[in-house]
Amino acid sequence: MRSFKKYKVQRGDTIESIAEKIGIPAVEVRTFHNLYCDDRDLVEFRLPIRRVEYILLPDLEEYVAAKTAQKDAIKKVFNNPENNLRLLVSENLKLDYGTIIQYKENNRVKDKIHFTSQIEFLKRDGNFSIVKFQINQVYINNKEPELVIEKLADRISKALYPVLLRLNDKGEIDNIINIDAIQRRWETIKPAILEYFRGNEVDKLIASFEKTIMSASLLKRSFDDHPFYQIYFAPIYQKYTSDLSFSQTDSTLKTIQIIDEFQTSTSKICLRRKGLEQLFLNDSEDLEKDLNKSEFEIGKLEEENSSNIDFLYKLHHDNNTIFSITGFINSRKNSDVVSTIEFETYERAKRKPKQEIVNPISRKIDWSAEVINEREIKEKGFWDTFWGT
Repeated sequence: MRSFKKYKVQRGDTIESIAEKIGIPAVEVRTFHNLYCDDRDLVEFRLPIRRVEYILLPDLEEYVAAKTAQKDAIKKVFNNPENNLRLLVSENLKLDYGTIIQYKENNRVKDKIHFTSQIEFLKRDGNFSIVKFQINQVYINNKEPELVIEKLADRISKALYPVLLRLNDKGEIDNIINIDAIQRRWETIKPAILEYFRGNEVDKLIASFEKTIMSASLLKRSFDDHPFYQIYFAPIYQKYTSDLSFSQTDSTLKTIQIIDEFQTSTSKICLRRKGLEQLFLNDSEDLEKDLNKSEFEIGKLEEENSSNIDFLYKLHHDNNTIFSITGFINSRKNSDVVSTIEFETYERAKRKPKQEIVNPISRKIDWSAEVINEREIKEKGFWDTFWGT
């Protein structure tokens, strides 16, 4: 016969108040009690418990072991045959990231930049997501911009952010929504920039920026050519085949994306995105298989290839948003030099109070006793006894 821990019901107790006191979710307290109690002792949510002497509870060690096993259980990424990976965010979600990008030539670091950024999901628009994106102060080789042209680029970028983006269901940028606001911000800060910065290089950079923000389509094209936006807004949300892969050929670039069948121990989805661009287009049907098997290295590129990419995306399992991206792009600068962009971005952790699986609020709860609130009962005051409670 199974033995139980018990909580002796006090006047005014509800399932919610008991759950708060012992540190177990109310739905689990009610479910366990109603599963093992007599029919006459069934309890409901949000109602004072009457005519029930004890609430039945699981043994603490068994409960903790079960919750730990549940947390550590290996879970499949897809539980249906469609294998459709979609972004499951509608609104009111803001994520903060830290990014480091290293520019290398033949594996020697030439420059390093780092910055923080935020993406805020504002709303859904049909199959599209409307997001606000912000890049904060950019540091070059661990310093704020020092060269004149670097300072100018930094000042100009202040007109660009925040930028409102419309993302398609694959995660790519479909359109720039607030191009008018960007143009107005530029007209506001432009006079001060022209007063401080002078010279031919300054004029060229300003002219280039003004051309870029002439229209939403031109600004989108600029984003499409930028490594950060190529990587962060890559089309990773796709319908994957039965072997959990997706392949695509765009001009001379062949890409393949592969999802691990199971989540990691920290409930992350792992997606690997690899690509290969050849100097001469290879029509071989085995190219996809070769790409799948290939292991690329930072700073190395086969003679017949003009570029390759290799990135590992880790996604949150509940909404499929990005937790981290790590990887690189190798490209051939000339016959002697391989240029590499090494990229890593991580979601910045929010500080949360440490929570145990079971964390009783009341110090009078003793899980070693059969009746776990026995101390509380014994320590009743005079008026409790007087009124018969």
